[in-house]
Amino acid sequence: MMKHSLILLLFLAIVCASCEGRKSKSVSLRESIEKFNQNHSAQQKITLFPKEYSEVITDSIVSGTFKVHIKNFSHPLATVTIRSTEKELAFHRVFESEVSVSTNKKDILVTHISATHFKNHENDAFWDNATLQHVWVNQELSSKSHLNLDISFIDPNANSYKLYRMTIDTQGNYHTYLIEQTI
Repeated sequence: MMKHSLILLLFLAIVCASCEGRKSKSVSLRESIEKFNQNHSAQQKITLFPKEYSEVITDSIVSGTFKVHIKNFSHPLATVTIRSTEKELAFHRVFESEVSVSTNKKDILVTHISATHFKNHENDAFWDNATLQHVWVNQELSSKSHLNLDISFIDPNANSYKLYRMTIDTQGNYHTYLIEQTI
């Protein structure tokens, strides 16, 4: 009897020693899922407009005099914040443009256009969140002696814009002026 009691006691000791307080697989899985859901719901949703790099290239010949190459593109790293809340961050990509103008196979103007360039020349709060929207040839107002490019900027936060015109002569001299804006 003593021998059976010893075996029973030894068996109970082994059973108790093997219970380390570990969680079962189902309990561990349920806790992991709950932790993931808590972390996932706390993360901000990030949106970017446009979602991917964007580029538009336009080549034009104006009045048989000017050959114009315009490359409008989104900057791969620069953005303007549109919305920032606990649940969402929204960004608008910054756009820039490279413009080259030539006559008779001679480059007369090569320039880079961006909101940063205009911000450096104007002291206006508009430029704090502005980005280039588009640069295009205004064929209606261009002639053999001068070329007109229209340049639009937007502030996506304030839903405002500024529209400029750049007039270029056959020597590459240019003048840029504001023609329209919203406040």
